[in-house]
Amino acid sequence: MRLTKPVLLILLSVLFIFPFTSAMAGTSHVVIIDPAHGGTDRGGKLSRNLYEKDITLIVAKALKKNLSKTKNVKIYLTRSTDKKLSISERIKIARRSKADLFVSLHINAGFGKSSSGYEVYFPGFGKTLARKGDSNEILNDMVRNKYLNDSVRFAQIVMKNIEKVFPRQGRGLRNAPVPVLEGLTIPAVVIELGFATNIKDRKKLLSRKIQQSIATALSKSIKEYFSTEG
Repeated sequence: MRLTKPVLLILLSVLFIFPFTSAMAGTSHVVIIDPAHGGTDRGGKLSRNLYEKDITLIVAKALKKNLSKTKNVKIYLTRSTDKKLSISERIKIARRSKADLFVSLHINAGFGKSSSGYEVYFPGFGKTLARKGDSNEILNDMVRNKYLNDSVRFAQIVMKNIEKVFPRQGRGLRNAPVPVLEGLTIPAVVIELGFATNIKDRKKLLSRKIQQSIATALSKSIKEYFSTEG
């Protein structure tokens, strides 16, 4: 069968975009950890002096430390201090770093004081990357589907490992428009670690032991994600 020029270009492009992913032993993967809020943007209140911005940063730093000796994974934080960052700035950091994975850490609030548990959001990649009818449209669909599938795969791994920290408290995977994920063309998730408005969740999230356990679960999830990619 003779391939037409547009189809041949698409096949060649796919090879360049996904070059031998499972065979590239020792390849460094770049992961962006995004501690939500910061500075005057404090997020939900968990105690008299601690807010969402503080807990997400503590977990992010612990996660980075846990993976510091993992040779094939490089971790960068969107912020490492109590600094306010806009959503666009966080997205720019992810793009500039050419990240392979973007993980944004949050703490939920609202829905009544009885609402509790963790959940993971992934993007739907609804926006097209090319005009309809463009010869690259098929390729772009393949790219979007791969990023979406990888986001879901990572989200499932996270849900499994966080379950060990918060047994029977998983609220499931959510496909919803989340501002910090919009426009990212890499696997990306938002993790809501619990509810600041729930007394039991607050107590757990304020525990140093639980914070470290969350970081350990996420570290394990990241290593598992890259070890099983294909």
